Amino acid sequence: MTHVKSALIIWSVLAAGLVIYYVCLRQHVLHIHDARGEVYIAVALVAVTLGGLVTALFIRIITALLHRSAAAAVTSLQVSLLTGTLLILMAALSQVTAFTPAIEGPNPIAELRPITVNGRAEWLSIRGQDRSKPVLLFLSGGPGGSHLVTARHCFTDLERDYVVVTWEQPGAAKSYNAISPGNITLDTYLSDGATVTDLLRSEFGQDRIYLMGESWGSALGLMMAREHPEHYRAFAGTGQMIDFLETERIDYQVTLEDAQATGNQQLVDKLEKQGPPPYESDIALKTFAYLSPLYGIPARTGQIHDAVCSTMDGPYGVEYGLLDKVYFFWGLYRTFDSFYGKLYPIDLRKSAAEQQIPIHIFHGRYDYNAPTSLVDDYYARLQAPHKSLTYFEHSSHNPWQTENELFIAHVRQVFAEPT
Repeated sequence: MTHVKSALIIWSVLAAGLVIYYVCLRQHVLHIHDARGEVYIAVALVAVTLGGLVTALFIRIITALLHRSAAAAVTSLQVSLLTGTLLILMAALSQVTAFTPAIEGPNPIAELRPITVNGRAEWLSIRGQDRSKPVLLFLSGGPGGSHLVTARHCFTDLERDYVVVTWEQPGAAKSYNAISPGNITLDTYLSDGATVTDLLRSEFGQDRIYLMGESWGSALGLMMAREHPEHYRAFAGTGQMIDFLETERIDYQVTLEDAQATGNQQLVDKLEKQGPPPYESDIALKTFAYLSPLYGIPARTGQIHDAVCSTMDGPYGVEYGLLDKVYFFWGLYRTFDSFYGKLYPIDLRKSAAEQQIPIHIFHGRYDYNAPTSLVDDYYARLQAPHKSLTYFEHSSHNPWQTENELFIAHVRQVFAEPT
């Protein structure tokens, strides 16, 4: 009984500490921006909880066979339950206290907020030193990808001249539960994107806003600009996707030939077994089989700069609660797997080559993910009031991360031009 009381006292102290940390200290006193320490603690709690359950079961089986007391199993189970409840409390607190760090400026705005989009709850990160500046809406890659934290790191300098809004698209991280991934269609993204745009135009009193997208978001941006040019001043795309099925076929072939040339027979066998796209099932895993090694090809050139903040650093940010961190990965997998095949028929050279606003493309010279041949072809066909294509000589698919200062300078330059 004494051990139980002691355990409860320790649990109460730890629980009170968690509440004080998340509610009072984390944001306003300690100014935590990177929550990887919390992730490590959560992982430890998971390990202790599961370990306690397994140990209790093992002890119970052994003692039953030996006809002995199972008191140790009870103790192990109690420890497991106590750490499990701490983990649940920590997860709940991290969700409700998630935030985006404060900004200093003459009229700053730094908000992480849920919004209602066509009857669904989705999230926005809104950051700027002066809320009267032009709004810049950023579209993350994926589908199912989230860049709330990476965008905060990489676009800090843009926050001087713009209100930078990162939209957490349905099926991604904090917006994972907005809609079942299997029910997402292209119209879901286009309709939600138009609604988000209207909300921003109304809140900030701007007839037109700037639009920027990366990878999948770059294709979505071109389609949004094509549908509602009256809502946007200009568009900038990076890691520009053009023709989805042709992109996948090129990527598959490049990876296969590289694996053959480097003697990676295991990868050759795997790719030949699954065959080239299109795929009707297991799209995420089959696509990852050639996209993952594809990123290693430009790295071998020695020309690629390191990222200021990579996408995989994102889950450590304070914008995500512990559950959001799980959805960061699960949402990317599930949404990509369910939706990406619906993009195979899209060729923006046919559907979005005529634009009524300025279009600017910032592309990595060594981008094998979004082949430069398709970007060049699209740009040659593109008709717009003004257009530009800039190659970044030390980048692959993410120049906004790997050549960040140069990228920001180009964005500021093209968006400063009359629209």
